[in-house]
Amino acid sequence: MHLEPTIDTPEVTYTRDQHRLIIRGRSLPEDAWSFYEPVLDWAKDFIANGHQELTIEFFLEYFNSSSGRYLLELLSTLEKSPQQIQVVWVSEPDDELMVEKGEEFSGLVSIPFVFRTAS
Repeated sequence: MHLEPTIDTPEVTYTRDQHRLIIRGRSLPEDAWSFYEPVLDWAKDFIANGHQELTIEFFLEYFNSSSGRYLLELLSTLEKSPQQIQVVWVSEPDDELMVEKGEEFSGLVSIPFVFRTAS
């Protein structure tokens, strides 16, 4: 899976050999459902196909509330997976808002989170 970034949407890339889904950039699409629907479909297929593990790396500069809804839905979908799932939440060193958003998501799902600052 690969979705190219735009000025309003993040890059979304799954690398099978690294078992990593990366969501990076800004997420404020006008129609968040249309953007995130293929990502949610991919997550359902990932679970159904029994892959062994997955690391989801979020490195978001900003996301709006409708994007947040679908990011949480993505995490909730993957939370049901019997596979080992981990989230790496990356933020700029001085971006307290993104750290708080990651902490909020971490408290809403049972997937383990690792918090890192960008280098």
